[in-house]
Amino acid sequence: MSPTDPPSFQPRRRRVVTLLALFAVAVFVAGCGGGTGGDSGGGNQGHNVAPSVVSASAATFTVGVAGTFAVTATGSPTPSLQVSGSLPAGVTFADNRNGTATLAGTPAAGTQGAYSLTITAQNGVGSNSVQTFSLTVNPAVTGGLVFPLKRSSNSRYFVDQNSTPVLIVGDSPHSLLVLLDTADMATYMADRQSHGFNAILVQVLCDQYTGGNSSGTTFDGVAPFTSGSSPATYDFSTPNPAYFARLDSLISMAAANGLVVFLDPLDTGGWTTALENNGTTKAFNYGAFLGNRYKNSPNIVWESGNDFQDWDTSTTDNNLVSQLMKGIASTDTNHLQTIELNYYASYSNQDALMTSVLGADASYTYFETYDEDLAAYNSSPTLPMFLTEGNYEYENNTGGLPAPTGVFVLREQAYWTMTSGGAGQLYGNQYTYRFPSNWQTFLDSPGALELPYWSQLFNAVSWWTLVPDQNHQVVTAGYGTYDANNTNLTTATYATTSWNPNGSLAVVYDVAGNTLTVNLSKFTASVYAEWYDPSNGMFTTVSGSPLPNSGSTQFTPPNQNHDGDKDFVLVLAINPVSAQVRFSSLASPRQLSRKKHPLSQHKKTILDACALNCQP
Repeated sequence: MSPTDPPSFQPRRRRVVTLLALFAVAVFVAGCGGGTGGDSGGGNQGHNVAPSVVSASAATFTVGVAGTFAVTATGSPTPSLQVSGSLPAGVTFADNRNGTATLAGTPAAGTQGAYSLTITAQNGVGSNSVQTFSLTVNPAVTGGLVFPLKRSSNSRYFVDQNSTPVLIVGDSPHSLLVLLDTADMATYMADRQSHGFNAILVQVLCDQYTGGNSSGTTFDGVAPFTSGSSPATYDFSTPNPAYFARLDSLISMAAANGLVVFLDPLDTGGWTTALENNGTTKAFNYGAFLGNRYKNSPNIVWESGNDFQDWDTSTTDNNLVSQLMKGIASTDTNHLQTIELNYYASYSNQDALMTSVLGADASYTYFETYDEDLAAYNSSPTLPMFLTEGNYEYENNTGGLPAPTGVFVLREQAYWTMTSGGAGQLYGNQYTYRFPSNWQTFLDSPGALELPYWSQLFNAVSWWTLVPDQNHQVVTAGYGTYDANNTNLTTATYATTSWNPNGSLAVVYDVAGNTLTVNLSKFTASVYAEWYDPSNGMFTTVSGSPLPNSGSTQFTPPNQNHDGDKDFVLVLAINPVSAQVRFSSLASPRQLSRKKHPLSQHKKTILDACALNCQP
């Protein structure tokens, strides 16, 4: 916490779990002597240990998407690894001759299905280790993204390998790797895919700061490193194959669900001391290890940092993180990198030391979101800007809100970002970043149910052609007060506008229900004006549309939206956007009855499950 933080502000330091079970592996080396069966030098013989396959017994690939899975076995001498059973076309199994093997490739068309395999480890000591392994190949994702993501030609937004613009619709399950088993991960990811999410933020190393165990182990005691017993003592030069095999599975499962993993190699909120203890060389080499291991996993964006409070005051710590990121870059040229810096407000481009490796600009703010977003958008070098973190649903980290974050504040953050030059956002939910025992109850939270209305609107227009109207050329009056220092977002009045300077489209987020004065002469043809309710995805057409593209006109939104709040989106276009949304391939999101959740800022208990439509 910074010295000025209110007592209640404890960002993601909410649960400390004491791990009582520790284990150690001891390797004994026998003394020198003659004897038979020694190593090639004829002198020394290590203690014999029977082989054991220790990696997960299942993996998921997707047709047309490159996948990889690391098989790991222990034993002495080092065991060899073989596979029996039919592999799908395009996938191979290779023994790396170091106790690991790689299952990798791009499943060919028509290979979807379940494959029962047998993996055998043998080293001549005792019985062979035989593992029944299940490989699932999912069908190709129809209309899915072709990973990895890259920057657009103008570096303002993300595109896939076909140069299709990609709006980031993300969640932030920080502790997913260490707290959920395979079945629960599958439940979580399937739910997120069903709500239109295409990205998740996950920590590679996770302790109690982001909801995990104080020892940094998984829920069942698997440590990320084989040397050390906590973040204070782990040796980064000793990655644990069993731990990273689980990360392999997570990344493959995410790919099968069409999810990009924003992967944080080291959470600086909880692991900075570990980084300091290991030093620059091990930091670089740890990054190189990660980059090499995941360079062929297509659905990754590297996002370092997380509450990196001393990046601008500690040259030592900033250099250590820089070395880690450069280590990744030394072995992985396929994926973008970015970094989350400090709360309460920051953006990646502020850290000049990272410029050589940055591929995206992560905006982080608890203030009125547009201010930090615009600062990032206007910074150099030009990079795709996205909101990596703001207020999480059910939280009130600053104490500035009158209640824990509900859907109104979540909408503000999302729509302000997209009307301030953003390329998407990572939403967050207290229950799906730290996964308490009742986390599944909060999967279909009000925020998750309303988020698809945001993505539907912007995916129905050419959002990537929009630029922030920072000089009020379109909305000339009624836009409220710009307030960069306000943490009580519920009192905000500032309306943000993004428009295409070719005069075809403008989107205005009217947060307070202001009467807006619009210069219609900025459009090249008659203008269809529509009010979009961001709380239920419904349009109301402004009387008289299409309106002449001349002079100034005032627009007053309906009195309140479906949730009883004042915020609306004014959509101005030379072709009516409501028709494009109605017939969008995204259609209306799958909606469930909205349950009344504890701490919800809004009182409604039912969310309309109707199809998206336009009111007359």
